[in-house]
Amino acid sequence: MTEVLGSIALLAGGVLLYKTVKREMERFQETMAQPVYAKARKVRPDASYTRLVQDPVTGKYRPID
Repeated sequence: MTEVLGSIALLAGGVLLYKTVKREMERFQETMAQPVYAKARKVRPDASYTRLVQDPVTGKYRPID
């Protein structure tokens, strides 16, 4: 009887593992549909993004005025 229950548990675990791996592979394929550089170019930088310039005297970076 324990062999039957063990077999059922292994079978159920295998099915669960198969479904999980299949779902993750489908999700991975969706994210890899386009190259990374194409995804990066679609997003524009935020207008409030602060640009920095290096101060020639101190060598530290400060925001552009």
